Amino acid sequence: MKIARSLATFLVKRPKTVLLVYTVITILVGLQIRNVYMQSDLSTFLPQDDPTLLLWKKIDQEFQIGSTIIIYVEADDIRDPYVLHEMDRVSTKINTYELDKGTADGVFSVNSIAQLIKEENQKPMLPQNLGGLGKYEIPDDTNRINTYMARIQSMEGILFLDSYKVGVIIFQLSEHADSKQILSDVKEAIGKEARYSTMTVTGSVASQQAMRASTFQSLIIVFPLAALGVAAVLFLFHRTLKGLLIGFMPLGYALLLTFGVLGTIQPELTILSIAVAALLLGLGVDYSIYLANRFAEECTLENKIERVECTLGRTGKAVFMCAFTTIIGFGSLMTSSLPPMVTFGFSCAIGITFAFLSATILVPCLCLVLHFEKHETVHQWKRFARFLVEYRKKLFMVACFFVVLSLLVLPRVTTDVNYLDMAPQGIPEVDTLLEYSKNFGSGTNFNALYIETDSQGLTYPEVIEAIYNMEEQIRAAGGSAYSIADEIKKINDVLDRSVIIEKIAEFMGVNVVILDKIARTGLVDEQYSKTIVLVTFPAGQSVKTYEKLVNNVNEIAQNTQIPQNGYVSRLTGQDVVSVEIDKQIMSSQATSLLLALLLVLACLIIGFNSIGMGLLALIPVLVVLAWEPGALVMLDIPLSIINITVASIMIGTGIDYSIQTTQRVREEIAKGVTKTEAVITTIETTGWSLAGAATTTSMALLSTFAVSIPSLHQFSIVVITLIGFSFIASLCILPTLLTSRFIK
Repeated sequence: MKIARSLATFLVKRPKTVLLVYTVITILVGLQIRNVYMQSDLSTFLPQDDPTLLLWKKIDQEFQIGSTIIIYVEADDIRDPYVLHEMDRVSTKINTYELDKGTADGVFSVNSIAQLIKEENQKPMLPQNLGGLGKYEIPDDTNRINTYMARIQSMEGILFLDSYKVGVIIFQLSEHADSKQILSDVKEAIGKEARYSTMTVTGSVASQQAMRASTFQSLIIVFPLAALGVAAVLFLFHRTLKGLLIGFMPLGYALLLTFGVLGTIQPELTILSIAVAALLLGLGVDYSIYLANRFAEECTLENKIERVECTLGRTGKAVFMCAFTTIIGFGSLMTSSLPPMVTFGFSCAIGITFAFLSATILVPCLCLVLHFEKHETVHQWKRFARFLVEYRKKLFMVACFFVVLSLLVLPRVTTDVNYLDMAPQGIPEVDTLLEYSKNFGSGTNFNALYIETDSQGLTYPEVIEAIYNMEEQIRAAGGSAYSIADEIKKINDVLDRSVIIEKIAEFMGVNVVILDKIARTGLVDEQYSKTIVLVTFPAGQSVKTYEKLVNNVNEIAQNTQIPQNGYVSRLTGQDVVSVEIDKQIMSSQATSLLLALLLVLACLIIGFNSIGMGLLALIPVLVVLAWEPGALVMLDIPLSIINITVASIMIGTGIDYSIQTTQRVREEIAKGVTKTEAVITTIETTGWSLAGAATTTSMALLSTFAVSIPSLHQFSIVVITLIGFSFIASLCILPTLLTSRFIK
């Protein structure tokens, strides 16, 4: 209480000075928000020492799988000279220096039918129309164009479709290219040149940048909507502009401080950052509500210092315990092996810290400066409080019944990592990428098997046969596969080593188009000892389906015997990353959950100075966690990399309700009233504050539905449901526990 007395004295004597200094500090820190940026690469969700990522880096180092920007071209006939000229003009504007290999303009090479036709036309004239015109340009003669198209039929399915209505321009970027600037130039060139065709930018580079921009835009949309929702709830509960201002200002300060600090030490944000904003808007205002309501309740104390001291010493103590346990709940996520979970936990932890500090310092000052006195009794709520206490045992039994039902359906809880669900809907780059994948490949993601043999090993027929047979098994198992073996087998089923050597030479230093990626150094190394088998799966499948497909491929690879001391790696790539993340979700959930529960229990025991009281306060949270499986199954929502955090969130937020209720009951019992009357008074007063807190958090999360991100919607639905459960548990479980013989 000495700390509360000292702080109360300081705040009462200098409220305006405190407000001014705190405002200046917040503005200075908040300016760093300009540094934050969005990350949308799914591989960041795995530890950087994960075997899947290490193998991918090895393949990338060996074969230099470069990123590309794709222009998806649609026309009545892409062989039309006008369309080809358009494609050529766009290519020329982007790849301004064709021979620089990307050192000047960032474009290593360009692949399109327009490019190939120019190369065919550049060939010298030969008898029987076998050559070209000796000019590096698009001819206007449609017959000649058709002749050239017949020569480049091997590019069908790679650069154009057999319907001749769809083609692509693929820009291979150099290693240090400014992809953002090149992408901007591509869009500008399309806007000026596309007259006879429809051109759309796509590919992983374009899609990820569009997702980052859309996600950041979503954050800008969610902020004001969540603020308006919270403001509406505050006004509904307080019926006064003063109450609205007191509840809202500390929250605004906390948000500025949080994202200002993140902009300084952790500027890389993810889609989870939208959830951070919504959660802090909902949770941060709770502390202000608790303190402001208690200040209003203590209106009988005329001495301002005593009034602030009573607010900080009693409700402030409970708020401190709430904040500390909530920080533990979020902080437990920092033990996760998934980097974005660590970032999310850290962001929420510092956000709650600033929310507590802002509420503790600013609420008393604002109450004093604004002369906040209004406090109304809601008579309907008082009748509801007596009903809850009167039927507390029956309500307790009903709650236990639903615990049993929920635990029975626990095996039906599923996990899923769907990259497309994380993407904002309606993004042209993403939609076109799916269409490109459907037409030019079997999936949007790149996967590969790494093969290594003795030097010159790939030149032996038995090695090629073994690789080809392995691919056939992969195709039979539901995947698609492509390697040098396919091209060699096209020549002759009966393989000859001289033919193999001749054909393999074509794959060295030749740009090989792989969906939206290109192997800069080809698919074979200089010693003819290393290559990769490209594996793709049907797009849009569930992660469980991908897991089965990946396991099938790995089993086939493991059982494949490659002569010449051949070695086949496990599969790696984007689909494998999704599968690995999915595997880690449940273990990550269990570890962080157990740690959070143990630390929260320790804090409760210390805070209440009682083992029994600490255990009782934790029971409602355990009940809510037991209800979670039932909620997930009932709502048909799987655990994903977005909503995997909800259990830790529930520990952090649900314990707030238990602490506030338990602390107030202890205060009332200390006044000499019976346990039953103490619980009734607590529900009448603190219970109303809890109702406001639960409503503000839910309203803030509802704002996420303004952005079309399916996984974020699922996250909000689950959190809102469990917050409702936490509120119900505090009213239906705690009254029975707090009136039991365990409470002295």
